[in-house]
Amino acid sequence: MVLEDESSDDNSSLPYMHSETSTDGLNQVPFSLEDLDYKGLELDLIVLCEKHGKPSERLVAFEGTMTGRRFLACAEPEGHNCGFVQWVDEQWPPTMENALLKLWSMVEESKSARVNDNLQSALTIHQLTKEKNKLDADYDKAELVAGMIAEMAKKDAAAQKLQQKYELLCNLTSTQATVIQNLKLKNMKEKELLSEARMNFELKNAEFTKFEEKLTQEKLELKLQVADLLKLKENHNEEKQMQEFKITELIKAEEKPKEKIKGIQAILQN
Repeated sequence: MVLEDESSDDNSSLPYMHSETSTDGLNQVPFSLEDLDYKGLELDLIVLCEKHGKPSERLVAFEGTMTGRRFLACAEPEGHNCGFVQWVDEQWPPTMENALLKLWSMVEESKSARVNDNLQSALTIHQLTKEKNKLDADYDKAELVAGMIAEMAKKDAAAQKLQQKYELLCNLTSTQATVIQNLKLKNMKEKELLSEARMNFELKNAEFTKFEEKLTQEKLELKLQVADLLKLKENHNEEKQMQEFKITELIKAEEKPKEKIKGIQAILQN
C-alpha cells in the first residue's frame, strides 16, 4: 500500500523505494520513502546483512501501520536483495496504528473515488463525442452536394487550363525539336573541327618529338666533343710541363760551361 499524490495519477516523482522479497520467501522489505535524516549504509552499529555479510541500508517505512518506522535492510539492488530486515524503531502504539490504518483507508477511498470520477467523466465524454459526430455527419451531408457541385466546376476549370497547357506544351515540343536538331548539326560541325584540330596537334606533337630526339642526340655528341677537348687539354698541359722541365734542364746545362769559362778566364788573368 503506497500513498499517491492527489494531483496526479503518476507517482514517479515520489521518492519511494520498493525491494522485492528474498528468494526464500521468509522476509519482505516494506515500502519505504527517502528521508534525508536517515539514509545511506549503517556503519555505526555495523549491522551486516545475514546472507551477503555487508552493511545494511537505512530506510524509513511507508506502508500501513509501519509508516514512519526506521529499519535496516539488505542494501543489494533489486534482483539480488535477500529480504533481510531489522527494525530500529519499536512497533507503534495501537492508537497510532489505528490512526495510520484510518489514514491509509482514507487514501484508498480517495483513490477509488477519483478512479470512479475519471471513469464517469470518460463515459460522459464518449457519449458527447458520439452525439457531436452524428451532428457533424448530418451537417456534412448537407455540405456534400454543394461541395460536389463546386468540385465539378473546379474540375471543368482545371480541364480547360489543362487543355491550354497541352497546346502550349505541343508548341514548346515542336520548338524544342527544332532547337535540338540545330544543336545536333552544330555539335557535329564542332566534332569535325575538334577531330581536325586533334590530328594537327598529333602531327605537331610527332614533329616536336623528333626535334626533341635530334636535340638529345646533338647534346650527346656535344658532351663527347667536350670530353675529347678536355682530354686534349690535359695532354697539352702535360706536354707543356715536359717542355718547361726540358727548358729548365737546358738552362742548367748551359750555366755549367759558362761557369767553367769564367774560371778559365780568371786563371788566365792571374
